[in-house]
Formats: sequence, structure tokens, C-alpha cells
Amino acid sequence: MSAFGGLASSRLDNELVKKDKLAVQVSAGVQSLAQAGMLLVRAIVRPGVDARVVEAKLDQMIADYLRTGPTADEVARVATTSVSGTIAGLESVGGFRGKAVTLASGELYSNDPGFYKKELNALATMTPDRARAAAQKWMSRPAYTLIVENGPREGYEEAKAVAAAPAAPAAAETPFKGTRGAMPGVADTGAALQFPQVTRSRLSNGIELVYAQRTAVPVTQVSMVFDAGTAADVADKLGTAGMTLSLIDEGTTTRDSIAMAEAKERLGMQMSGGNSADETTIGFGVPSANLNSATMLFADVLRNPAFDANELERVRGQVLAQIGQQRTNPQGLADMTLPPLLYGASSPYAKLAAGVGDPAAVAALKRDDLIAWRGAWLRPDKAKVFVVSDRPLAEVQRALNAALGDWRATGAAGTKSFPAQRATTTPKIVLVDRPNSPQSLIVAGQMTPVQAKSDTLAATTANTVLGSGFLSRINMDLREAKHWSYGARGGFQLMQNAVPYVINAPVQADKTGPAIASLREQINGFLGPNGVTPVEFRRSIDGETRQLAGTYETAGAVLGAMRSNDFLGRPDNYQATLPQKYRSLTTTQLDAAARAAIDPDRFVYVVVGDAGVVRPQLDGLGLPVEVVAATPPTAPVAAK
Repeated sequence: MSAFGGLASSRLDNELVKKDKLAVQVSAGVQSLAQAGMLLVRAIVRPGVDARVVEAKLDQMIADYLRTGPTADEVARVATTSVSGTIAGLESVGGFRGKAVTLASGELYSNDPGFYKKELNALATMTPDRARAAAQKWMSRPAYTLIVENGPREGYEEAKAVAAAPAAPAAAETPFKGTRGAMPGVADTGAALQFPQVTRSRLSNGIELVYAQRTAVPVTQVSMVFDAGTAADVADKLGTAGMTLSLIDEGTTTRDSIAMAEAKERLGMQMSGGNSADETTIGFGVPSANLNSATMLFADVLRNPAFDANELERVRGQVLAQIGQQRTNPQGLADMTLPPLLYGASSPYAKLAAGVGDPAAVAALKRDDLIAWRGAWLRPDKAKVFVVSDRPLAEVQRALNAALGDWRATGAAGTKSFPAQRATTTPKIVLVDRPNSPQSLIVAGQMTPVQAKSDTLAATTANTVLGSGFLSRINMDLREAKHWSYGARGGFQLMQNAVPYVINAPVQADKTGPAIASLREQINGFLGPNGVTPVEFRRSIDGETRQLAGTYETAGAVLGAMRSNDFLGRPDNYQATLPQKYRSLTTTQLDAAARAAIDPDRFVYVVVGDAGVVRPQLDGLGLPVEVVAATPPTAPVAAK
């Protein structure tokens, strides 16, 4: 099944997405249940394409697959990819592929917690004939087809409000009486943290290499970080950065997109990338036995991207579809509205409002635009490479030098310019009218005086009480006490040139105004007379320290910490010092840090909801209300 639809180079993807361009995304896989299972084939139809055409194509492809079965190369690529993912997943105790789930799944489905070993052996010895026989047995059965079409939302009956129960007085702690005996005590696991030693060196072309060794699994993870990000996007062509990153591994001057996907699968290599506000990251994970070949393939992507015209049109269609989805989604609409209010229109961070990109700009982008952005920003003089591997530094450095050591920057580098003065936010409510919205999304934000490279531990720890933890006051009030929200949270966003504090709270539409009033009440109380209590302090400090070992149990988590330390100017051993830092904090420090960072009277509120239902609730809150229409969801047709 994976050869048919589970790989990046699967037949479904190659035919429906890359060749015929009928679908934006396709997948196929087995959905397992305790007593049953199902084969699920899923296609997101490209805008303008008749779903019946895609359905007919799927039927044809399934019939062809049942007749021919997978090739030997497809079977080998499925086996390598699956084994690689299993090995990487077993580094973690929890998680979808972690030790606990793997053992429990074997026990549940096969009465054998070690069943994963048999699965790995079956994969390693799989033949095309056996795979075809399995496909003929299961994929030839009658199918159920479900087509979800665009259209107006049906009417929605608001959830009935649940009366809050009166708070019961806290019961005195007494020893448990029962057949179990007393509950065991909680060990102080946060007394020390074993964080690997980080070593810094350079490749032969000057790129800094930041390395740590983890030997739990034979996997290497590499992350190359460029000083770029959304702030470096082209002001009048927003979406250039994202399109460049989307296309950079869709073929090189020596491999087309299908050959590239197949090459990665033969190595068990997973490549990923993304743009944050300040940085662009491209990286990969691979079984360490294939490190040398993987670094060569990685270098080919970085140094020789083709930006093929056909791939550009295909990816353009996918991105325009994503933009259309963003502009119908409450979170997407809020994300488009808040940045200019927080940062000011002249700040590079205002570009965050474009999300995936400006549809007119994306529709008009040319290959030369992507080449120019890549040349200005994805270059060795703007790069650092972070590596966590079971292999020694010398071996990793040798592999990277062989692939990237002679990579030199050419042409002019890109620059980012931020205003000397931060924007001042006028407190108000901006209501984005989304008719028939079954709930409202409240996003509140303000700029803070916090500097990202300062010591923010006291402020972020204080925020576990106010907004970031499940037991935070914001969440417990709106979710547990009032039952108006499934979950609400707030937190600091640490960026190079700004640190906003942002709250996100989806709530019942008929409780939008009261929910904002409750948020303001909680924030004012916390920053005023009702600061951190001794119970909240002890719970926060214990929770933060005791979860450290789990937080940094995987190579991926260590890699993220190394990048974060570098970005925030922290020492490389910062995580190892955290238990002591947490234990030295006091309630006075937490209260002072929160009050210095957050001003309860400077929030701007973005509300996405049905103006007919929500607007009357906002008028009595004492803030000016501005109503704007939701951005039209229709994206223009891609330019040829």
C-alpha cells in the first residue's frame, strides 16, 4: 500500500499530483483498529477539477496496481523508509512511534509486545509478489467513496451554557485509605539534567558547525539555518520565500522531482524546511550508515536547485490552494489581521500577515524571482549547520566538508532593516466578520519591552501560571470554570527584534464579549493584587524541572535546543543549568517579571466571528470596535 500511496514518490503522487495535476495532495494507508482496519485513499482535488475525474483516475490506478503490483525498487524504498522511521521513533518513550506505543500496539493487536521486530523482519524480506498478493486480497474489496464539496455551512445550534458549579473548599490532604495503600511519592527528577556536550567548529568554507553526540539510536539529524525567514520575504512579492523553500527540493539540475524523492527514500532520508519570522531552515534526518550519501544529496538540493517550470506551476497551484484555505480558516484570518496592528506596517514582521503568501504575488512569481531570493539568502555566508548524531564529530565534519566545504557565496547578500522605534499599539477590538461562524476566535496581543536575548526565564515561568500551562488561570477560567472554550492559552513569542505577548482563545459565539471581559479580569488580577500563589509557584517550578528529562530525550529535541540557544544568545550548556535556575526563582521575581513585561491596558483584540452575533456583545467593553470583512477566499488563477 505504501508504494501505491504512502511514499513521496508513490504512484498516486506521481500521477495525480505531479503528472496530471488533478490533485493538490494524495495519500493512502492502513488505518488500524483493535478488531478491524481499513485501507484509506484520500485525495484533495485541485480547485477547478471535477472530483468525478479524480475518482475515475483513482479507480483506474487501483486496478492497474492490482494487476502489476509494486516493483522491486518500490518495495525496497518502502522497506528502507519504514525501517528508518521505526528506528528514529524508538528513541522516544512516548510519541506515535515511541517505545511505549510500539510495545502496547504489539500487545493489543498481536498479543506480542515485541511484534515490531517481526514487522521489521517482514519488511526487510518483503518481495513484490507477496506485496501484490496482499494488495489483491485487500484492495479488491468493495469500497465506500465519500466526496466532501465546498458550500455554505449548515445552521449551528450553539452549545447550551453549563452553569458553573460553586467552588468547593479545598480538602485537607489526608493519607489515602483503601486497598491500594498510599500513593507513591514523586521523585525529584529535575535535580540534574544530562544534556550532551556541544562542540563548535567550522567547515572548510567557514560555515559554523554546532555538534552534539547522542548514541541512543543510529540516526543523524542535520539542520542548516539561514539568517532569512519571513522578514526577508520580498515586500511587493510576498510568498517568494515560501515558494522558494517549497520548490528547492523538487528537483535539481541532475535529478527531477521524482528522482529526488526516490533517492531520499533509498537512503531512508527525511528532508524538511520552513520559515520562521527570522530564519529559514533546511535539514534532514537519516540512518547514520547513509550519512555520506545523504550529505551529498543535501548539498545537491542546496547548491543546484532546478526550479523547473513544470514543478513551479504545480507547486504554485498547491500554494494558491493553501492560501484559499487560510482565508476561510478562523486562525488564518486572525493571523492575517494581527501582525500590522502589533508591529506597524513598516516593520518586516508585518509580512507575517501574508501567511502562505499574497495570492496575486504568488500567481505572478517567475522562476527568476525564486533564483534571486535563493541567491540573496540561502547562501553559505548566512548559514550555520547544527548536527546531532551518534557518529563522532570528525566523521560528521568530514562528510559535510566533502559535500559543502567548497560552497562559496556569490553576488550580493540580502539585508533586513527594522524601524528604530517600535510601533505603539492602540488598544481596540478588530472584528473580522465571518458569517455563520459556529464559534469566535479571540486573539489578543501586545508588544512587550522584553528583549529576546535577555534572561526571560522568570517571565516565561510566571506565564505558566497565567497562560501557557493547562492549569493556567486563563485556561482554567474559560474552559473549566465557564465551559466557554475547549482551550485557551497565552505566551511570549521570542523574535530577534520584537517579543509580543499573544493570547489565543476560541470560544462560544454567544460568549465572545463575556470571554474578553473574563480574560481582562484574569490578566488584571494576575498583574495586580492576585499574583503567583505559593501553590502555583511550587507546581510550576516542580513541573518545569521534572519534565526536563522528557523534554530533551530525543536527538530532535536536542537539535532544537541547540538552535534556540544560538538564536537567543544563550550558552551551549544552558539546558544543563536550568534545574538550578528554576530552583533559585522566587514568587517575587515571577510577579515582578510578569508586571514588567505585560500591560493589561495595551492589548489589541482580534475577534473572528459572526458580526451579527458578536458585535452587540463587544460594545459594552469600553474599547473601540472596528468591523472588517473576511478576506475573499477565492485565489486568482496561476499565471502561465
